[in-house]
Amino acid sequence: MRIEILGNKDDTSKDDIFKIKLKRAKQRYLRLVYPFDKDITELPNDNAREWQTQCAIELYNMQGDENVIQYSENGLSETRAKAGLSQDLLNELPPAKAGVPI
Repeated sequence: MRIEILGNKDDTSKDDIFKIKLKRAKQRYLRLVYPFDKDITELPNDNAREWQTQCAIELYNMQGDENVIQYSENGLSETRAKAGLSQDLLNELPPAKAGVPI
């Protein structure tokens, strides 16, 4: 995240914010992929961790705009659906695991 956002892997000035965004991204992954299984608390594999990082970067970049439903200006259009994330990022998720609501 440091390299993509700050352009410097040694800059630790935003690490606390990055940790919060990573935690939120992890929770969104678990909530979207395992909606009925609250016992799963860890990401299952490297693909999930990569998604978590990309989600955290998206959350960081859209601070304050998380709940945009639709926005259009000068040909730029932005829509957020489920979980306040872009559809491209949501499309990378595996299908939700079936279960029985508790």
